Amino acid sequence: MMRLFSRGSAGESPHTASPPTPRAPVSSNMSAGPARPIRLVYSDEKGKFHMDPEAVALLQLVKEPVGVVSVCGRARQGKSFILNQLLGRSSGFQVASTHRPCTKGLWLWSTPLRRTALDGTEYNLLLLDTEGIDAYDQTGKYSTQIFSLAVLLSSMFIYNQMGGIDEAALDRLSLVTEMTKHIRVRASGGRSTASELGQFSPIFVWLLRDFYLDLEEDNRKITPRDYLELALRPVQGGGRDVAAKNEIRESIRALFPDRECYTLVRPLTNENDLDQLDQIPLEKLRPEFRSGLDSLTKFVFERTRPKQMGATVMTGPILARITQSFLDALNDGAVPTITSSWQSVEEAECLRAYESGTEVYMSAFDRSKPPEEAALREAHEDAVQKSMAAFNATAVGAGSIRQKYEKRLQSFLKKAFEDIKKDAFREAYLQCTSTIENMKEELRKACHAPDANIDAVLKVLDGLLSKYEATCHGPEKWRKAVLFMQQSFEGPLLDLIKRQMDQIGTEKSSLALKCRSIEEKLNLLNKQLEASEKYKSEYLKRYEDAINDKKKLGDDYEPYN
Repeated sequence: MMRLFSRGSAGESPHTASPPTPRAPVSSNMSAGPARPIRLVYSDEKGKFHMDPEAVALLQLVKEPVGVVSVCGRARQGKSFILNQLLGRSSGFQVASTHRPCTKGLWLWSTPLRRTALDGTEYNLLLLDTEGIDAYDQTGKYSTQIFSLAVLLSSMFIYNQMGGIDEAALDRLSLVTEMTKHIRVRASGGRSTASELGQFSPIFVWLLRDFYLDLEEDNRKITPRDYLELALRPVQGGGRDVAAKNEIRESIRALFPDRECYTLVRPLTNENDLDQLDQIPLEKLRPEFRSGLDSLTKFVFERTRPKQMGATVMTGPILARITQSFLDALNDGAVPTITSSWQSVEEAECLRAYESGTEVYMSAFDRSKPPEEAALREAHEDAVQKSMAAFNATAVGAGSIRQKYEKRLQSFLKKAFEDIKKDAFREAYLQCTSTIENMKEELRKACHAPDANIDAVLKVLDGLLSKYEATCHGPEKWRKAVLFMQQSFEGPLLDLIKRQMDQIGTEKSSLALKCRSIEEKLNLLNKQLEASEKYKSEYLKRYEDAINDKKKLGDDYEPYN
């Protein structure tokens, strides 16, 4: 069984931290407490790889694009020192010169550096420290796994080495050829070639420390990059040894098509001071070393870009998922497959995007809209836009998996809208029904009031209909209103009209009787008048006769006077 690097309890850290110095731009601290290294990947006593929950929690907070710079190489050769220089700190990742390695597994700096890529993309730069690939307590398989994980997770992979590139140095990078045995691009088709893996590889920087050689070829100055390319040229000759040497060279060229080389002289002339390198102020280091370190730092910050898989730019949560996917494959004894691991990430992230899209739709749908088709569709379209924005913000990839979940989300949105409409229309129907029942009762009371009359009742009916129109909605609104009107005219209104007609008939009969009585009285009066006229005429005649008799008597009496 392989011996692994979990030597202490889960909470012990082999790193220390100190206050930052203003060299590299640092974002706000994403983890609790001061900025420090936190364990990203470790192995338990049974040889199973795990992600540290603290690192997972930190990555989940980094929603923006991330780039990863990892430093790998032999143990105790200053990998952590280089990372501290990128941080702009004298210490952070632990530096030591003892025979025991300081870094076990993969460690992540807790505070991402805010950077801007050459294309203007803002991203968070994550710095990764790796366990030395030749630690005394490692197996070859374990070293290959750590090396492979660092390569797969990085945007830029810095291979830190003391001295120049010779056959021994190249032989130590035989991990590259071993990597092709432990990683595949696709699940089918057998072992992947280094060239196939190179499509997914980071920028490779071969950093040569304590470099003392004059870079010349054919009496002319050459660059460190030229030196690297010369070292990777095929060796002439035949035989098994030559073939093995050329296999390593070809694997490096194929796996790392984008490669560079940097050299750093020894930082101090006094070798005894190297043990406390992290405690010596930068300005006291050799100028040539500082110049080379500045060039390296500039290159790292300028060339590093957000980590991508295909067209998808990785964020912290995506990086955490794909790391876990690689570890799951290793723990199952399988060969990590890049496309399969990415598909599992796509599946998980697209599922999360789908769930986010459904939640956003349900919360964004404006249920205060009146339950009318046009109003509900307007609310639906607005919620759909927000839902799809949430989905696109989380979903990764552009292939069949994303299309599957996008189609699934669209089906959900369609059904959810129909369900919301159904519920809204049912509630509207119930409200209309309840309001109509109340209107019937109000109209019945108005029609049966002691002083009810058709004009007053029609006024009440007009008020009820106005209130109904303002407060009730839904597709059944006007059908129920028409039915109410029909039932009202056939029911209480018709009854009121009949009652009023009966009352009018009764009043008409009474008036007729009164008319007949009056007519009779008038006839009697006429008769009386006629009788009076006749009596008057007789009276006048008698009066005239009396006058005439009196006159006649007077005339007869006149002669006697």
